[in-house]
Amino acid sequence: MPRVLVLDNLSVEGVDVFRAAGFDVDVKPPQKPEELAAIINDYDGLVVRSATKVTAEALKDSRRLKVIGRAGVGTDNIDNNAATQLGIVVMNTPGGNTISTCEHAFALLFGLCRNIPAANESMQAGRWDRKKFMGSELCGKTLGVIGMGRIGGAVARRALSFEMKIIAFDPILSKMKAETLGVELVSLDELYERSDFITVHAPKSEKTNGLIRMEQLKKMKPTCRIVNCARGGIISEADLAEALKTGVIAGAALDVYTSEPFENNPFIGLDNIVMTPHLAASTDEAQVTVAVDVARQIVDFLSTGAIVNAVNVPSLDSETREALRPQLYLAERLGQFQALFVRGCPISIDIDYRGDLGVADTYPITAAILTGFLKPLVECVNMVSAPSQLKERGIDLRETHSAAPTNYAFEIAVTVATDTETRKVAGTLFHRNDPRICTIDDMRVDAKPQDHMLVLCNEDRPLIIGRVCTLIGAAGVNIANLMLGRDSLGGNALTVLNLDQALSGAVLEACRQVPHVKEARLVTLPPAES
Repeated sequence: MPRVLVLDNLSVEGVDVFRAAGFDVDVKPPQKPEELAAIINDYDGLVVRSATKVTAEALKDSRRLKVIGRAGVGTDNIDNNAATQLGIVVMNTPGGNTISTCEHAFALLFGLCRNIPAANESMQAGRWDRKKFMGSELCGKTLGVIGMGRIGGAVARRALSFEMKIIAFDPILSKMKAETLGVELVSLDELYERSDFITVHAPKSEKTNGLIRMEQLKKMKPTCRIVNCARGGIISEADLAEALKTGVIAGAALDVYTSEPFENNPFIGLDNIVMTPHLAASTDEAQVTVAVDVARQIVDFLSTGAIVNAVNVPSLDSETREALRPQLYLAERLGQFQALFVRGCPISIDIDYRGDLGVADTYPITAAILTGFLKPLVECVNMVSAPSQLKERGIDLRETHSAAPTNYAFEIAVTVATDTETRKVAGTLFHRNDPRICTIDDMRVDAKPQDHMLVLCNEDRPLIIGRVCTLIGAAGVNIANLMLGRDSLGGNALTVLNLDQALSGAVLEACRQVPHVKEARLVTLPPAES
């Protein structure tokens, strides 16, 4: 029974999803990194909101944890690199907070434009300062949207109903998609210069941290007002405070900060800013939605392997994973075979896809190959951690694709170069579900990648294989399958034998001593899946 740890006051509806699936659930308050580290090995899954910081320290001794779910969008409170190195999938719930965050951005914008917080404070104090709080309308103004994902798109659609002109910056939004949203794509500099209002909906990353500093603020109109409901640090707080004090821009509204709770607040006492304590996702509806979404994603992952809304590995829903199961199985076997077959220290891996694999995105298949290759070499690896672990070990990876026809429906070739040799192994599926190694060093063999495999390279002469088989039989080892290949008559030959049990070192050496045998290597793979 999978065990899940739920932190940070997740809505009870999410906990109910786990229990309905038969999972064992522990619900605890927010944990400090050292507290989380002490208990993390008791769980297969972890759910957090924003209070708990899942640091490298918290994860360093984890061997059991398979998935971390963030009930929300941002995962900056999770060390994604540390999780990836440990093979832990990190998921978020990007759709759950869309409406609540979009609406909060407008609430801040209206509050800022119409001086609502200050006017309310004035009324609470018993004053009637009607002339003091002159506002600004949205209609006819230009709204600059930085980041046109789910939330940015929702903001743009609603802004159109206020008869605003929408300009946007998003490095991956196509012009055609922008046109369907009624949005004009512009550069960041043009957005800064033309906007009457700017709203930020970009993710926090190395590229967006400190995206807006004094240099950018000075490009904006003196009447511009800026809203940030995304992540603290995208706008430099020190520079923004200075810009508000000196009239570089007219106003700002913030819901997110570099430290939460916010420390050393430079905006205290300013009358041209509106601040809320990270309330964008704080609606009853949003909290239930993200709790249920993250729970369902984790249940699906731990039950079927389906990966949805992962931030450190491409998503792979259960239907696609099931459809790709034979290809993934073959891919992992090819990688594992090469790890055990090739000699020397690996330098590079070249993966060549040919024909119709039945899938456009080959990343999961590549990740499966690397997982198989690294399994015999490292302590802990899976499809999440394999690419980064390969890179960490300085092994180059290259990938090519060709739609050109082959002898089979498709072929996956894995070439490994080491400091002593280069070997190539290719595989395919017979009837789309029967995995085979179809060639080794371009010699056709059609061998089953399972159990104990004896690979012989010899001169193409009579009696050689008979003598080898006699040695194997005399040792009491049964031959399950035998496949032969050669490059030319009288040239080099290759034989792959599937054995029911491993050969002893003495028998293997005797096979190598048979005249005209060039090499004999024993590769032991797991049994075939039933």
